[in-house]
Amino acid sequence: MKHWVRGALRLGIVFAAVGLGPPQVRADEAAVSSVLWNHAVVGDRWSAEESGGDGDDGAAILALGEGGDFSRGLARQPAPAAERSRPAIRRMRPNTISLGIQASYGTVKGNSRIAEGFDNGPAYAFRFRYMLSGSAALGFSFEHQRFGAINPPSNSGEFADSHLVVTTVSVEGVFYVHREKDAHPYFLGGFGIATPDIIFSEGQSSRANEGLFAVGGIGFERFVRTRFSLDFSIRGYALVSNAEFTSVAEIGAGIHLYPGD
Repeated sequence: MKHWVRGALRLGIVFAAVGLGPPQVRADEAAVSSVLWNHAVVGDRWSAEESGGDGDDGAAILALGEGGDFSRGLARQPAPAAERSRPAIRRMRPNTISLGIQASYGTVKGNSRIAEGFDNGPAYAFRFRYMLSGSAALGFSFEHQRFGAINPPSNSGEFADSHLVVTTVSVEGVFYVHREKDAHPYFLGGFGIATPDIIFSEGQSSRANEGLFAVGGIGFERFVRTRFSLDFSIRGYALVSNAEFTSVAEIGAGIHLYPGD
C-alpha cells in the first residue's frame, strides 16, 4: 500500500509539471520529474526486494516511466519553421515589362541601291521587353534610321541633295547572362521588316529595297536604381531585297525603365 501511495504522488507531480506553466517550462520540469521519478522507483524496487517483496509494483511503475515515447515526448521541442523563400527581384520576374529608348549611330554596306548611294548617320529607337523567365525576354523594337548621301549636294548624281530614312519594326529574343547582377551582358536575335525611303530636297520620295531583315547583336545593361538601367548595344542588320544585299551595323546607348510595384 505504501508503494502505491508513493507512486501516485510521484505520478501527480509529473502531470502537474506537464499541465502547468508555459510550454517550455512544462517540458523542462517534466523531463526533470521523469528522471527523479525513475530514480525513486529504482530505489523502491531495491527496498521491496530487501524487505521480501517481489517488487512488481515498482517494476510496473518503472516500466511506465521507461516507456521511451512518454518520457522523450515530454521534452520534445517543436521543429523550427522553415524560412520563407525571398521573391525574385523585379527584373527577373516573369511578366515584367520594361520600356526603353536608345540613340545610335550606324553605317550602310552592301551591293544594293541604297548601299551604293548612302553611307552613315544617326538613329533612335523605342524598345519594349516582356520577361518570359528569369533570364529571357521577348522584345519589340521600333527604329528610325537616317543616312546621308555619299555624293555631296554640290555634285550631280542620282542621290545628290537627298538622304535615306529607314523605318524598322522587329521582334527579338533577348537572353541575359547573370541577370541577378546589377551589371550583366545579354545576347539578342530576331527578325523584322524595313521600309527604306529616299527623300529628295524637293520633297519627293522613292522607296527602295523594302523587305524582311534579320537582326543580331550583343548588349550590356547596368542598373543604377532598382527600376532604372543604362543600356548599351551593338547590332547588325541583314536585308535581302530584289536580289540585292544590304547590311547595317550600329552602336547605341540608352535607358530602360521597369514600372510596377
